[in-house]
Amino acid sequence: MVVVRLAVTALVVMLIALQPTAQAQSVQGRVVQLPQGTPIPGALVVLVDSAGHDVSRAASSASGGFMLTAPVPGRYLVAVRQIGWKTWQSPPFELASAQSLPLVLRVEAEAYTLPTITVEARQPRCGVQVGGDEVVGRLLEARTLGFSSEWYYAHYNAKLEMADSSGMGAGRLTAWPIQAAAPDSIRRWGFVRTDGPGQAWTDVGSDRGPVYFGLDARVLFSDWFLAGHCFRLEGEREGKLQVAFAPEHHGQVVDVQGTLELDRASLELQRISFAYVNLPRWVPRERAGGDVHLRRLHTGAWVPYAWRMRAPVPRLMGGGSQPKVDSWVETGGQVRSVRGPGGEVDSGLTRELKEGGQGESR
Repeated sequence: MVVVRLAVTALVVMLIALQPTAQAQSVQGRVVQLPQGTPIPGALVVLVDSAGHDVSRAASSASGGFMLTAPVPGRYLVAVRQIGWKTWQSPPFELASAQSLPLVLRVEAEAYTLPTITVEARQPRCGVQVGGDEVVGRLLEARTLGFSSEWYYAHYNAKLEMADSSGMGAGRLTAWPIQAAAPDSIRRWGFVRTDGPGQAWTDVGSDRGPVYFGLDARVLFSDWFLAGHCFRLEGEREGKLQVAFAPEHHGQVVDVQGTLELDRASLELQRISFAYVNLPRWVPRERAGGDVHLRRLHTGAWVPYAWRMRAPVPRLMGGGSQPKVDSWVETGGQVRSVRGPGGEVDSGLTRELKEGGQGESR
């Protein structure tokens, strides 16, 4: 049998590590919302240089705290980006060598209003940048906690009818469930690897079959992915905005296309669906791929709470004929509990997660 490997590890938290040297210049403080002065957790706080370039980023803590390190002394400002809000910016300031500047950012939140969805809004936007004024630019770089989860492995026939299931496994997750290789590796080699020793699309009778990587947050928000894929606002359905994405140019490697589903009112990202493109001709279009369901907790943490991923298994035909799909393998799962920084189960966040999103998982 052909062995198809799905690169599925567990949920990753994308923390921004800040390790300033003794001589580095930095900005640190809190971000609070006016008029009450309440902390804003989970906001993306960005240090912007005089040329308008982002030089340092951090996600604000539960108490609104942040720390940003500047590469060189100079003139800077701080921007605060939060889903559903317009970007807030501080007045410019000078940062001297080795200076540690305390700042309290008092943000007056102004809701971001989407323009009316028209035919013109369906035109693709290519080269999107995080932090810009496009809808996709409103997606916040994720910061999450720890989780416990359960998952399954299923085998379907060629018609996608259930043939076998291995049952559920369980464990503690420390990474995104559907995980890609490093973004630079995906950029070069694509989302399916068949270039190992003796490895091929139809590698029968070994454990070296093609490796399918999913679309995770690191890749989705990487500069090259946003620059090389076109995004278009397809419309609204049941209070959800559908933002489609596809490669701007079809290359030789396997890429992905799909849909981002956002809440119409808050612009929170709730689902990432993707399908592989540039697969061999014997693979039916848009049947190989996966999706991740996300929910944002009141702490600002993003939880990918349910996921699945599917890949084809070929049947070799005699006489040099093109293979056909023999069956499909699928893996998926869902988060069962949320854990705090110390690894303990947080019953409040777990209850919030289950009451808010588990019914949408499949």
